[in-house]
Amino acid sequence: MIVARADHPEAGTRAATRCLDVCAKALAASVFVAECVCDRPFAPVIIRVMRWELFSQITRKLVAVREFEPQRDAARYAEQLLLSHPDLFARLEGGAASVAARMAARTIATDHLREICELPHAVAELQSSMDNSTMGAGERLVRVAALAYLVCENDLIRDDLPAGFGLVDDCIVLRAARLATANVLGTDHFTEDLTTVHYLSVAIDDALLPSIEAALALAAELELRTRPLPDAIVERAIYELIENPPTDYPPPLLLPDYTPTRVTDSPLLLSAGQIVETDTGLIVIEFRDGTQIRRNRDATLEYL
Repeated sequence: MIVARADHPEAGTRAATRCLDVCAKALAASVFVAECVCDRPFAPVIIRVMRWELFSQITRKLVAVREFEPQRDAARYAEQLLLSHPDLFARLEGGAASVAARMAARTIATDHLREICELPHAVAELQSSMDNSTMGAGERLVRVAALAYLVCENDLIRDDLPAGFGLVDDCIVLRAARLATANVLGTDHFTEDLTTVHYLSVAIDDALLPSIEAALALAAELELRTRPLPDAIVERAIYELIENPPTDYPPPLLLPDYTPTRVTDSPLLLSAGQIVETDTGLIVIEFRDGTQIRRNRDATLEYL
């Protein structure tokens, strides 16, 4: 109960306003958060545990992901890469049929499978990052939307391709969510995310690259789109994604109609690539736009 003191009526009014504000935030949060805490008075609600339909589906999907083993499954992934992207190896002597191509494909396959096997960790990191009290509702929506992509039945690439080949797009979308919200948690991973997305893109069919670019742009646009909106509206959109995960991509969002004032560019442009150099674990890939990326012998990536 709020009591306004006769000698300081404005103090009672301010207290009542603060109380109503806290109650409103708590009510909005209770709609979509299974468990929440406040680490200081009137702090934004912090997501601790999310247990609803979206996360149940993600848990089931990650069971299959944990069955992959990079060294064991790399041969099948490499075969898929050689068959579906022979042009990646066209500048090597002998093309996709050469020993050099097969060795490079095996190296790329092992790296990609390691990234795929990191999906459980990436999911956990995205979820725990939403505990950050500086993260706004818009940034949380970007990250929840990326998690929702994991369970889309009709995403950009079928999940049931051999040896995890159909999970490359899932890895890219999670990286895109981190890129789109890098200002919240710092830019420590920014270059790593960019180079990794580029490296993963060599497994994407050329015709699908514009769609992958659009997915990267969508994450950035979503963060901009939600900036002027009240938190309660954005939280409702988050709740809907958690309770009713989408089956199609891009997902429908419970947000007001939006007319962009400018085109949101993708964080990076993707184009078809070709291996121009390979030597015992070292691979240089050149993309049509002139970008070059080098996979070093220690498995690190860098732009040239």
